[in-house]
Amino acid sequence: MISISRRKYILDYLYKNGTVTRSELVKKLGVTAMTVGRDLKRMEEQGLLVRTHGGAVLPNYLVEETLYDKKKTQNIDIKKRIAKAALQYVHSGMTLLLDAGTTTFEIADMLKKSDWDNLTVITGDLQIGLHLYQHKGIQVFMLGGEVLTETGAVSGSIAIQQLERYAVDLSFVGTAAVTEEFYIVVPTESKAVFKEKIIAVSERAILVADQTKFHRKKMYKAARLEDLDFIITDYPFTAKEAAVSGLEGKIIKA
Repeated sequence: MISISRRKYILDYLYKNGTVTRSELVKKLGVTAMTVGRDLKRMEEQGLLVRTHGGAVLPNYLVEETLYDKKKTQNIDIKKRIAKAALQYVHSGMTLLLDAGTTTFEIADMLKKSDWDNLTVITGDLQIGLHLYQHKGIQVFMLGGEVLTETGAVSGSIAIQQLERYAVDLSFVGTAAVTEEFYIVVPTESKAVFKEKIIAVSERAILVADQTKFHRKKMYKAARLEDLDFIITDYPFTAKEAAVSGLEGKIIKA
């Protein structure tokens, strides 16, 4: 397969799946890892993709949200591993805040399958609220505001003001992306303010993000990684990255 055909295949695959690994491309294209590496480097130089550790993602510089149903099926295995690691920090009697997102939904799914005594869950995610509200040991509080059709999550000043009333023991925070400078970034200003408020009202805040979220860009900065108490991820931080990001001793491997 000539280079133009390979690069078209890579781009089509990314538009369909959002992310790809080098090993997948080696297998699907029948070429060497070195050839794949050259293709990805050239395509990044052209602004067609962003290389990640072990693969590539689309360059999400735009403001659009990925539709919830599409996100829910992406990287499902690692999301479940992140959720399993997250569950060890949850205890009966807690007030827990689950940010909107498909990774936090997997945390909710594991909460639903476990026994709890007087666990309180606050969320602005309709999918999470509907998933948990019938659990006898979990009391669910829904944040109010405009419901975004793309994600089924609330947004706006009402939800942000409501957060100020709560004393949260632990929050699990999602993100659209993490930049090379280790900022949590999101597509809209209201989401940035919302996540900033979640961190502010929480005694402990833990970021949950798989490695495809790293080295990508969105419009608005919500926080630096060092503002979080921990991060649960499969992203392979180097010792230098852990130091620069302020996450030494805070990284939980999923």
